[in-house]
Amino acid sequence: MQAWVPPLFLSLCLPGRLALALPPPLVPHQDCDNSSVDLLPPTNLTVALSGIGFVNYSWLPSDLLNSSKYSFRYESSFRYDGGPWEGRRINANLNRKEIMIRNKGINFKVRALETLKTMENSDPHTCRESNWVDIYIPPEEGDDNTAVTNFSCVYYNFEYVNCTWIIGSMAPPDTIYTFHYWQESMDTIQNCTKYILKNGRHVGCQVQRDQFDDKKDLNSRVAGVSATVKIKPFYHKLDHSAFVKLCPPWGISVMKIPEGHYVTWEIPDDWKPQCLKYEVRIRSSKSSSWTVYQFITRGENITGTDNKSKNTIQVRVKYTICGSSGIWSEWSPEENFGEDIREAWNWSIALLIFIPILMAAIAITFLTNLKKLRKLILPPIPDPGKLLKGVFGDSNGDHSIRNKHLKGSLTLKPEMELTCKVTTVEQMKFPAESERKLIVNEVSEEEEVPMDDDYMQYNLVTS
Repeated sequence: MQAWVPPLFLSLCLPGRLALALPPPLVPHQDCDNSSVDLLPPTNLTVALSGIGFVNYSWLPSDLLNSSKYSFRYESSFRYDGGPWEGRRINANLNRKEIMIRNKGINFKVRALETLKTMENSDPHTCRESNWVDIYIPPEEGDDNTAVTNFSCVYYNFEYVNCTWIIGSMAPPDTIYTFHYWQESMDTIQNCTKYILKNGRHVGCQVQRDQFDDKKDLNSRVAGVSATVKIKPFYHKLDHSAFVKLCPPWGISVMKIPEGHYVTWEIPDDWKPQCLKYEVRIRSSKSSSWTVYQFITRGENITGTDNKSKNTIQVRVKYTICGSSGIWSEWSPEENFGEDIREAWNWSIALLIFIPILMAAIAITFLTNLKKLRKLILPPIPDPGKLLKGVFGDSNGDHSIRNKHLKGSLTLKPEMELTCKVTTVEQMKFPAESERKLIVNEVSEEEEVPMDDDYMQYNLVTS
């Protein structure tokens, strides 16, 4: 059996149809007495589009039974082309309103459930389920490659929104993109009044804070016009808390406490503290890596910092509500605290290392120079016999050899001209005893040598 659907509903309604998939088997409750009878699905399923992405599904009940034992509820869900079913909802309403992103086709389905009336706040028992009835919203016309890409919006510091995009790869050069936005509180779709240009073409739009309600989601669309092809629009839904990017905190203050350091910073007075998250990162001058801390208040104790070095600190903030991801602000300018402290020299350890090394060096030096030291401390005593023998030699009566040796030992070769006294040695014959005494008295300097008959006398005459 197929539900009847009117062909049009204000030019925005599409025909409904039964889903081919059968419902899963139902195990009725023991109090259900009509579970063997099929329950008819909802009828007159229609869809109305308004604003940007706003969809209103509506339907009529199949059985208008007024039973004191049973009640009727409706289960509905939707899916985008190629995606899974999502948004499952069960209630007694005969309509459902959703903000849909119409970049793809959307399939919506609904079925009726007959349940036992139970006490309030208890789970109803389902006795019968109808077949699904669904309706399909086709995607916008145009080639996907003509639509803009890399679309993103950022709400800077609660002052203005910048939405930017990249021109579609298949969009002709004459394509002109236009930006539109809408919220449920607006009567009409709003047009961009301040475009961001690149090479004379629209690549973004700036929306001021007073042009929308920043406490509600912002639905946007980038459409395009070309003289040659149909440009496919691009739809986007902005979570009012997920696209805010705040300015970084300032006035960072670090105070030393026994547990570590207490860090505070400043933010604008109109920011809601319960909607903020913070990250603090610290890096020691002895390290190239950052240590990151996460906080939910703007005054926190930080432990584990290096107290013997200079540290760099930065802070950033993120606006978030109900677990939304949000966008981190930029890092604040770098601030420094602490000083590089050189560790005191441990003399006891130094002495324990230095003294053994010094003693070992002295011992090695002493052993290698022991022979030289012994000669220096205890010089050898010369042998007079060897000394005289070296001077006069062993001539065995040959005095000419002795004279040559003595003359050679008394010869000097100065490097510079000097005036010296010259001493000559004269050989004379031994006179008689009476003449010998006379010679002794006349000579001013003499050298007496014991004489025998076999010896000759040498007089040293200085001139």
